[in-house]
Amino acid sequence: MPPRKKTRTLNVRLLRKAYEPEGSFTESFSPDGDRPLSRMDWSGVDGGELYVGQIFRKRPDWLGFLEANTDELPDNLSASGAGAVLFLPVAGRVFALCFGHAHITLNDDAFVPHFGLKVALNSVPRDGLRTLDLATPDAVTFQKRVQASKDSDLQAFGVDLLRDLARVAGGTPTDRLFAKFVAGKDALSITCEVEADGLESKCEEILDSFSAKRYRNDFAWVDNMQVVTLKATLTRLDAKLFQALDELRQGGTNELHMAPPEIVNYTEGGQLHYNGFGSHGVNFNDLSIEDYVSELNRCGCTDDIDLIKKNHRIRAQKDASGEFNERWRVYDCFTFETSLGKQGADRYHVLFAGKWYRVEKGFRARVEAHFNSLKQVSLIGATGCRNERELIEDLVKNRPDILMLDQTKINPQGVRYANIEPCDFYSKNREFIHLKDGHSSGPISHLWSQGVVSAEALVSDADFRSKLREVVRKKGGGFEAFLPSGKASKFPRQDYTVVYGIMRKPYADGSIDLPFFSKVSLQAACERIRQFGLSIAIELIEKPA
Repeated sequence: MPPRKKTRTLNVRLLRKAYEPEGSFTESFSPDGDRPLSRMDWSGVDGGELYVGQIFRKRPDWLGFLEANTDELPDNLSASGAGAVLFLPVAGRVFALCFGHAHITLNDDAFVPHFGLKVALNSVPRDGLRTLDLATPDAVTFQKRVQASKDSDLQAFGVDLLRDLARVAGGTPTDRLFAKFVAGKDALSITCEVEADGLESKCEEILDSFSAKRYRNDFAWVDNMQVVTLKATLTRLDAKLFQALDELRQGGTNELHMAPPEIVNYTEGGQLHYNGFGSHGVNFNDLSIEDYVSELNRCGCTDDIDLIKKNHRIRAQKDASGEFNERWRVYDCFTFETSLGKQGADRYHVLFAGKWYRVEKGFRARVEAHFNSLKQVSLIGATGCRNERELIEDLVKNRPDILMLDQTKINPQGVRYANIEPCDFYSKNREFIHLKDGHSSGPISHLWSQGVVSAEALVSDADFRSKLREVVRKKGGGFEAFLPSGKASKFPRQDYTVVYGIMRKPYADGSIDLPFFSKVSLQAACERIRQFGLSIAIELIEKPA
């Protein structure tokens, strides 16, 4: 009986076809760098190459903390790490197996992105997952790691199939001879029984798993969106962005616009400055691509996209304090959508909050089709108001046909501090109108959530309905007659409509739209509201450019 192979955990990457092993290192560790690794042949696979070296050796950081109160520490203490990279040509591709700290030496652009993730999802069944790293891109990108104590189904991980990006996945493969456990993002971590003379066949198995399409059965959503990390692609996308910016500077039009990259205390109408290119604190009252472009032209700015990313900043007043406390990179405020590649085979990309995302073409089409299918209404119409507060005050004065419920807080049954706001305005056409100044995606996402929470309370909580009718009755106008009774266990839900009204400035080309990721989160909210049996409508409220 042959001896049992030892179980090992390998760290595996797949070299991109345009790269050779010696060109896959960062500048310092390349053959011509100042810290090159030693190269030698490796006889286990024809053409195998092994690079070995001391990756780092330095004085431990903690020594400085300790030596302040002693002079007896040894002089020869050091932190160090060795490493090796084994390149194996297999089936027309080249694999890189990293040992020790060797991954520090590698140029990420030289390796296939999402390789490890693809292998993991092709080899692990949906009920064999053990860990998932997810990210939800929005005004603030949330990242989370969900780990199970045993193999579990995808449904147990709480994945939002519309909005979540899969960053890392791990679990138990269906084929236990292939591996006992796999996990991966760009690199693959695989725990399996293997010896040195079996690496070639193991790499062949890994390549077969990478090339498969099995993941599309249960994990097709991972293709919806991917964060772009390849420097070459980012350079091309930034070039398209700079071209659009230059087009605006020449008097042209396009859909490049600006929005705060996060939920902020800054209110439109407060002062802000564009800094970093000689603007010298000129005051503006809105975050606007038009104002930024006019300042670039006024100052004769000749900065390229790299200098814009590095130096150009926005400072804004926080509330009414008079102090310029909010600070963002201009680049992080750009919102831009573009494509790379030839028509028909192009890849759609979105710049959002300083990151580029590649959006799968079919997913984009589905999101846009859903948005276009929503009932479009004009309850408010274009406004001269600069922000949500001004708009609400204007509607209170001039629109007696709708009842203001802004800042009205109602607690559901058995809850003391939920303070749910039913809506901003209610109409006798049974419309719950939710308004928000959509100057950034943060408030817009909050608006979607408000509509969902209010709709759920209306449908599921008789006590909430009774309290709402009483509040509305006290305000006068007879609007309570058009609300469902708290006593009725059932009411014609389809007669009630959740209306989302978003204030938006027109783009430079005159059109009004929502950012792509806002449409994605809107679709998720609409699916929830439809489950409650209510109707949905949307209004894009044009505000001053």
